[in-house]
Amino acid sequence: MLTIQQMKDLYNEIAPRLTNYLVANGESYESAKDLVQDTFIKLWSKREQFSLDDNISAMSFTIAKNLRIDKFRRDKFMVEQEEFDVVVDQSTLINPTEEEEYLEYIRNCLKKALDELPEELRECYTLFNIGEMSIKEIAKQLSISESLVKVRIHRAKEKLADSLSYLKNLVSED
Repeated sequence: MLTIQQMKDLYNEIAPRLTNYLVANGESYESAKDLVQDTFIKLWSKREQFSLDDNISAMSFTIAKNLRIDKFRRDKFMVEQEEFDVVVDQSTLINPTEEEEYLEYIRNCLKKALDELPEELRECYTLFNIGEMSIKEIAKQLSISESLVKVRIHRAKEKLADSLSYLKNLVSED
């Protein structure tokens, strides 16, 4: 059984990687934080079944992925309300700096490139590079061979390099 301190330590270790993984797979940052919280609530409720010897990192990614799928299924039936016109006082708005706009542009380019990857490539790539899982852990979690994980990561890197090649010109101009 895991103690409170062990769960806190696991949360501090896993939550940032899990959040990044969810954002890289299409969730908003706020939604990803909610899913991470729900993941750890599920882990906490089943803490008697775990020990530190278990691969809790892999379990948390699996739980988060399943929660994300459930959320998607629920959300596709939601009806959005019409947005109300809001009068905004332009003098109170903070103008983003050029650097912030540049970083936001780069983030959007990366998100678009990741979204264009086939699901199986994106999943292996994000688990490895963003979730910081090992090839062996990914293979076990996805029930595929380690060789296939390596191939998918390599193909994802190639596709991302092709998709983002236009950014080289942008960076070299600076």
